[in-house]
Amino acid sequence: SLYPIFLKLENLSLLIIGGGKVALEKLESVLGNSPDTSITLVAKEIIPEINTLQHKFSNIILHERAYDDHDFNDMDLAIIAVNDVVLAGEIREKAQEKNVLVNIADKPDLCDFYLGSIVKKGSLKIAISTNGKSPTIAKRGVSRRNGKYSTLRIESIK
Repeated sequence: SLYPIFLKLENLSLLIIGGGKVALEKLESVLGNSPDTSITLVAKEIIPEINTLQHKFSNIILHERAYDDHDFNDMDLAIIAVNDVVLAGEIREKAQEKNVLVNIADKPDLCDFYLGSIVKKGSLKIAISTNGKSPTIAKRGVSRRNGKYSTLRIESIK
């Protein structure tokens, strides 16, 4: 079972391993909710969209190379977005040795934490989770709820 929390990511260091579309999705989610987060992204290949984001955010450091165990030094959290479940499991073991909490994209059984879908309206944030059972349903819930929440009287929240 999960305990929902909201983290002040701008006070933490985040490592993202992977440089493809899933890594981009995770990166955009972090930046959309906590744009001052210190982010290091490591991948053998990095898609151009990630490079574009780095030019917009000076707090992103990119390393176009294979990940190394030392990448976990001084990190608090890691998001693993690689397309190899065996490699993801190996990376998770190294992260745990360094006491780094890990989210492995699309592999809930290997995660220490989940990235819920988020509804935002001004200063109000609502996170939605299916406890890792169906991220697609959570995303659909957000897209449907965004319209409904906009009709609520929450404009006074600042």
